[in-house]
Amino acid sequence: MLQTSLVIPSPIQEVNNSLLVEKKIKLYVKREDLIHPHISGNKWRKLKYNLKYAKEKGVKKIITFGGAFSNHIYAVAAACKEFGLDSIGIIRGEYDAQNPTLQFAKSCGMEFKFIDRSSYRDKENSEVVKAFLSEQDSYYLIPEGGSNELANEGLRELAEEINETPFDIIMVSAGTGGTATGILKLLDPSKELWVFSSLKSDYLHSEILKKFDSEKEQQLKFFSSYHYGGYGKSPKSLISFMNEFSTETKIPLDPIYNGKLVSGFFEMVGEGRIYTSKSYLWVHTGGIQGVDAYNYMAAKKGRLEIVRVG
Repeated sequence: MLQTSLVIPSPIQEVNNSLLVEKKIKLYVKREDLIHPHISGNKWRKLKYNLKYAKEKGVKKIITFGGAFSNHIYAVAAACKEFGLDSIGIIRGEYDAQNPTLQFAKSCGMEFKFIDRSSYRDKENSEVVKAFLSEQDSYYLIPEGGSNELANEGLRELAEEINETPFDIIMVSAGTGGTATGILKLLDPSKELWVFSSLKSDYLHSEILKKFDSEKEQQLKFFSSYHYGGYGKSPKSLISFMNEFSTETKIPLDPIYNGKLVSGFFEMVGEGRIYTSKSYLWVHTGGIQGVDAYNYMAAKKGRLEIVRVG
């Protein structure tokens, strides 16, 4: 069904870094970012069964939501092109013809409907959104971020791949918490899941935990202090760390999710809070298109740009 071959299961490699060597810490990364050139990481895991369902039902059009620099919008546009489906993105804010995320999505054939931020915040009840959807022919609606029951089927496969590895601690970044929830649901009881929130809030912790019993709660460790200013915020110190890390390891990082996870983990390594008695697997959830998006805005504002590797 896909025109481009997938790298499944995603490869695992050791992270070779001087600080890890000095502290005798073994960190490995599951390169979900290498699954597909454009539909990578948790986006492929979430979209796989949604798009398969749409094709089986004979639906020709996918509609979804996202911000102007959204990884989800980027991935849906690419996936629909691969699957031979039309796509529409309902986008928060205004059109910017130079925005690299929207340029790519448009090149994949995605159409856009731009709505104001107020309507977007209440999109489930927005009259603007309802009116637009009522004008559409048969379509399949995927929620913002892609998390739903069909997405969980793809995340189940990721959890099964993780369970086959020997690592004690599994680490993943979180925005909506959908990927973390999907992994935790089927994670082997012998493993812990460390979730690094990119949000300036603890609410994701309770959102994830409310779906599980006390036994699963013991497997979850939640970190909310490595958001570096909040969602979408990327201070110079974070970008500097990312550039040093990627230059040394040749592993790319995005500034929204994986960059914050790795920077947070390395802060703990430097503080002596990570122990050699445990083995660590970081699940790289992709989102590398965010580098071009960040650099586009950084160039406008004269800020430090992210070094491209890989």
